[in-house]
Amino acid sequence: MGKKILIYIAGVISGVVLVILFAVAFSGRNTVNSGITLFEKEGECVSNNSFEVFQVLDTGDALANEIEPGLSVATGVTVLFLNNGQASYYDDQVINMPKGKCAKQVGIFKYKSNAGMERTVPIVEIRNM
Repeated sequence: MGKKILIYIAGVISGVVLVILFAVAFSGRNTVNSGITLFEKEGECVSNNSFEVFQVLDTGDALANEIEPGLSVATGVTVLFLNNGQASYYDDQVINMPKGKCAKQVGIFKYKSNAGMERTVPIVEIRNM
């Protein structure tokens, strides 16, 4: 009877471990379906201008357009700001760049626009220049 209990407990533990591994494998941001690829090292400054959020994704990440200083006119540069749990983004939010900092590229984001076009934009974080 003791051997059957040990086999049962081993089976339960194996099942729990398998479920945990499965959940970890499919819950990460860097899965193929997320469209996010993060670099090992940060890249160059993309801009030190302000950005205006035009869409907040279900993940809390924000697509934003660079805007001309003082004009709120889009320059044509679109980026993705990741929701790192420290900020929550909303539509039309202006993200100002502090002095001595810039939007540095830390990855790329591939997605399909509302018009159905494939887009690839830099993922940026506000960092020192």
